[in-house]
Amino acid sequence: MSSEKQFSRRRFVALGTLAALAGCSGEDDTSTPSGDGDANASNTPTSSGGDATDSATEAETGSQSAAVKLGEVVEGGNISMVALETSTATKLGEFQEAGSGNEFVIIRLAVKNTSDSFIDFSSFWQTRLKDSQNHVYDATFGATAHPFDGGSLAPGEVSRGDVVYEVPKNAENLKMQFDFTAFDLFDFERVVINLGQTAGSVTDLSQDLGVDVLSPGDSASKNDVKATVHSVRTESQLGEFSQPDEGNEYVIPDIEITNNTDEALTVSTLLQMRVKTGTGLSYTADIMGSSSLDRGYKEGSDIAPGESRRGELAFQVEKGAKPLYFIFDFLDFADSYKAFWKLR
Repeated sequence: MSSEKQFSRRRFVALGTLAALAGCSGEDDTSTPSGDGDANASNTPTSSGGDATDSATEAETGSQSAAVKLGEVVEGGNISMVALETSTATKLGEFQEAGSGNEFVIIRLAVKNTSDSFIDFSSFWQTRLKDSQNHVYDATFGATAHPFDGGSLAPGEVSRGDVVYEVPKNAENLKMQFDFTAFDLFDFERVVINLGQTAGSVTDLSQDLGVDVLSPGDSASKNDVKATVHSVRTESQLGEFSQPDEGNEYVIPDIEITNNTDEALTVSTLLQMRVKTGTGLSYTADIMGSSSLDRGYKEGSDIAPGESRRGELAFQVEKGAKPLYFIFDFLDFADSYKAFWKLR
């Protein structure tokens, strides 16, 4: 491997680590929308051609910026995006608390890759809030139970989750800004979402994957790295001390990674492995649940050339969430690729 490729891969992993830290799993003390289940479920809001359609049309025929409300979809070339709802909280989980006089603003975002190739999207680096006094607030490392999972998106894939900002409680007329000037994936250089206004008809995004979806027992390979999901099981408790939160269950895929390259391979469960619902909500492996497994997947050392490593991971998922996928991201900086296995 050339030094240039090594640098590119390390740089990509470093950026991915920061993005993942921004989306670590947690619980919040306010009610946030969940949106689990099948992407085509009957309770998914659809547009009746009201404000959302009018604003999208106006944005497409206007300048290089689009201004919309909550619930209005912006479509631009390779991606579609919509901010669905917003809520506030002063505390996220047990340890994340807003500073004195501040609060967390939580925005449920959905982004869909409408192109026929993989793209990269980061809500953390490309968004901010702006108030009526022109103060600007960047996304925080605070996370809800459903953080927005950016990164590589497959054709037809939806990423759905919460983006969190910490702002003064007296901040008024908040607007969410997306800047795309450095990214060749959107028709607009900037999208502005008015968080104080909601469309008369809220439009959602449905996932329709444009890649092959595998089944347990199948393998996927890229650049001499092979990933296999052997099987999947569900448990309501693991050991004496590991129990999922109320309303959740453990979904446990049996995973094997084979390194057929001539170099040691580093695999990160945090950066490369997800369980994802049909609506686009993502889950990272549950630390307590995974540590209670007798044959858990171990990532403490590199996988040597010609070596395979197998083990289970436990993911906390809402009971009955269906369809459900396991995703392995090969983290190829030059040519993004993720493999999908349908677990149920």
